Amino acid sequence: MTKDYGQFCGLARAARVLGERWALLIVRDLSVGPRRFKDIHEGLPGVPTSVLTTRLRELEQMEVLERRAAEQPGGGVLYALTAYGAELTPILDRLGRWGAQRMSAPEPGEILTSSSLAAALRAAYRPGIISAPTTYLIHAGAASAWASAGGEDLDVGADIPVCDPDVVIHAGPRLRLLLAGRLSPEDAVTSGELTIEGPAADLEVFAQAFHVPLALTVSPTASEGP
Repeated sequence: MTKDYGQFCGLARAARVLGERWALLIVRDLSVGPRRFKDIHEGLPGVPTSVLTTRLRELEQMEVLERRAAEQPGGGVLYALTAYGAELTPILDRLGRWGAQRMSAPEPGEILTSSSLAAALRAAYRPGIISAPTTYLIHAGAASAWASAGGEDLDVGADIPVCDPDVVIHAGPRLRLLLAGRLSPEDAVTSGELTIEGPAADLEVFAQAFHVPLALTVSPTASEGP
């Protein structure tokens, strides 16, 4: 690690651990679930292999993550957050909500990944709106993520859930505006920007339960993207 602020301060120490490039996004992806090196690399387009290796080693040294033997066929090594590292999850969610206030659409060159979509769903969740346990599968461009929610409980994951989802949503280019309340579920479906496999009422509930508003100064007609 190269960042050392020379201060006996919790924030300075946190910045020392997480301030290097890609470190926060590595922790974000691992907060969704353990990953092999290959999966982490593929989920962070643009990160050089050497940089990823260095960041993983640094985060392991700081006891934010650990290596585990994979139980799946083929074995190998999984990277996973430690209990200490998992304490960052609600902090990441708050940071994600804070940053999303000024995001109505991707800027040129930006993409949505499955892990970032799953983390966004977790950060957006408002407990108490979904009564009966429901599993949603969301496809947004090349990204897919799921959320199983009900009452106060929420579980999210990247890609496809193990069980069959109750509701499948195929998102159009303005999913962000739906979650911000700037695009109504009815208008999203009518315009063809979004399709749903399941009752239309489930989309209304989804939009209410997974809600992150946009700042009032942000235009909802910015460049389109998921």
